[in-house]
Amino acid sequence: MVTPGRVGRAVVMHVLCVTAVLLLSVPGFGTTVVALIDKKHHRVVLAADSLLRLSYAGTTFQQCKIIRQPECTFAMAGLLNKESPPLNLKDLGEAACGLPGDLRHKADGFMALAKEPVTTVADFLRVNEPQFYADTIASSGGELVMVAFAGAEKGNPSIFVRGFRIDTNGGLTPISYNVVAPNDLGFFAGFTESIAAYIKANPQWTKMNRVSAARKFLQLEVAAHPEGVGRPVSILTIDKMGRQKWISPGLCTAPASGKPAIPKSE
Repeated sequence: MVTPGRVGRAVVMHVLCVTAVLLLSVPGFGTTVVALIDKKHHRVVLAADSLLRLSYAGTTFQQCKIIRQPECTFAMAGLLNKESPPLNLKDLGEAACGLPGDLRHKADGFMALAKEPVTTVADFLRVNEPQFYADTIASSGGELVMVAFAGAEKGNPSIFVRGFRIDTNGGLTPISYNVVAPNDLGFFAGFTESIAAYIKANPQWTKMNRVSAARKFLQLEVAAHPEGVGRPVSILTIDKMGRQKWISPGLCTAPASGKPAIPKSE
């Protein structure tokens, strides 16, 4: 079993939001997601690795973790899917993207859609895997699922992070971060220890080109955690008009529908 990611800081105003998401062993886990506000170019830079690890036989496969839809893009971290009880984070994110309203309303709608299946999974883990459940709370702060919705909100590049955390008392607490230009810098999820260390040692990182920074941060975690974070890396930008552009598609292709193709398990 891979040790769950450690809890990082989560600060919204004027500094980078850093959070850690539980990397579960049932059935697919592992991820680093980077979402940065690029003030210079008035856009969001969204990046993710492509490795997932399955619980059986240490099997790994690759999956696109950035889901692009017209006017609604999101990246996923934490427990991406579980067969029983059923949970599919991609399906829930896509359903939220189909809701009426602006990007913030879609992100909030995700919470309503995800609450029941996430609660069911959390209860299952508590009853059927009590030691793992306890270790999860103790070592990672209990973050179970995280989705970062990125795009333009009222002309500002914005990131709306929504998710759920298991509490020490066994309850489930919603997580909500709003990262909006020009005040905020970004958000990380998944394996983030090496990114946090780099930021602490290199405070001038904020002067880096944001695409280069996102790529650098992913490379750090790939090198530090090859068992849970892996290439190819996908990088997408969304400008203040909501226009999306693949910088590095990785496994995420960009067909006319605007939805990336998700390859089958290898």
